[in-house]
Amino acid sequence: MTDTPLNDPPPPADDAASVLARLSPDALYAAEQDMWVRREADGTVTVGATHLVAQHGQFMLFTPRPPQTVVEVGRSLGVMETAKTAVAVHAPLGGRIVEVNAAVVADVSLVDRDPYGAGWLMRLAPTDWEAAQASLLPCAQYAQWVLPRLADKLAKPVDFDEFNEDLSVDPHRGY
Repeated sequence: MTDTPLNDPPPPADDAASVLARLSPDALYAAEQDMWVRREADGTVTVGATHLVAQHGQFMLFTPRPPQTVVEVGRSLGVMETAKTAVAVHAPLGGRIVEVNAAVVADVSLVDRDPYGAGWLMRLAPTDWEAAQASLLPCAQYAQWVLPRLADKLAKPVDFDEFNEDLSVDPHRGY
């Protein structure tokens, strides 16, 4: 076991650059929530979690609010759960949920593996797209906003197991 300082230094420039390079350039971002939004041709918006959200730990379950639910900005779209914590997913804009990504409900690891593609969370019919758009950040501005916060966001996940042990029960040898 190695000791780690309480205040980890910011990631090296090349690590920060590789983290920021994963951002989707065609999405808008809700900075405080680490959520992204992409407007579709039909006027709906696709909403997802950035790859930085995965730093909360390995997600095991996504429980979304049902389609047709109307949500306000900052209100719950659902909950993502790790082995040790539940993380509320907050709406980056107001609207009506028109579709939930059934693939993510069935396999939440898609959020980790392909956050800006197959790992999207839901689609909304926005209440006021112009107002929402004004409160969201383009990729370059989000990258500038998140850069000084990367050390905190890249810290060990909440459910990090420093001993890297499998704590499952083996009936042949006990715990």
